[in-house]
Amino acid sequence: MAHNVCDFCLSEGTGIFSRPQKLPDGHYICKNCKAVIQKYGLPVKYDLFQTLVTSQANMTDMMMDAWLEHNAPDDAIAKYYPLPKILLHEGEHCLNAVKAAYTVKKENVPQAFAVKNISEVRKGTINNIPDAGERSGSEKIEGILYETEAALYFLSEKIVNVHRLGYVKRNTRDKEHVTVQTPSKKFTYQVKNADLFFLRERFYQKVMAAKNNKRQHLIYISDDNQLTITPGVYDIPRSLRPGIYKVKAINDAGLHMKDPLGHVTDYYESEESISLTEGGVLECTGEYKLEFIRDPEEDDDT
Repeated sequence: MAHNVCDFCLSEGTGIFSRPQKLPDGHYICKNCKAVIQKYGLPVKYDLFQTLVTSQANMTDMMMDAWLEHNAPDDAIAKYYPLPKILLHEGEHCLNAVKAAYTVKKENVPQAFAVKNISEVRKGTINNIPDAGERSGSEKIEGILYETEAALYFLSEKIVNVHRLGYVKRNTRDKEHVTVQTPSKKFTYQVKNADLFFLRERFYQKVMAAKNNKRQHLIYISDDNQLTITPGVYDIPRSLRPGIYKVKAINDAGLHMKDPLGHVTDYYESEESISLTEGGVLECTGEYKLEFIRDPEEDDDT
């Protein structure tokens, strides 16, 4: 009997030419999902990131959680986050390594060659040259954009930029750029499949939360309105009262609010507050100071 259901998107093929193709691993894939996976440069097989890029956006968090319920965090790190070809600082893991390019003023390009490895990056080797736009007198710089749990690095022949992860703009529909916005500078890196870049980052945060026994979290209370949270999963209102909180990052490794409908909002270092919704879940993979500002109902009255 012919198999008519794609194991990736679960769509049913009708007719001889729309039947899913059987893969060597025994799974079936439709033409559309195969094309999507190839566009992302992934092997055409049934695996986690192949299912993530072919699924609906609101399903990805649930699928990551389901994978971690049946697999060990160390296995995820070994399988999906192998060591890159360059040397890292001790203790760092490489979350992403993608070809990237951005445009700078020609006059700002250094004459000397830059360091070749992340392990060699020091304060004196960092350039942090911002965008120049497409104006005349500019030059396109090509290199590799590396992300670790410590920082975002852009390494090229003559320029090295290093950014705090909290300045990376996420949750955008732009699939062709990774943008960094600091208080005074902007860096726009052109990449392929930026959404996969952020999927890999999001999954790593979940892996580390699972590895650090995320259910055994700790809350350090300073007073009635101030507290510090460590890596963990916090149910609202069982663990934390609903409301608007001012946030200060101690270790900005990830703070995400998932509302009762499953929608996820990421906290960025450039933002001043986060809203904790009753019935939702706050996922923390870093360490943050929270200060209660007001009840959410107060926003509704304004």
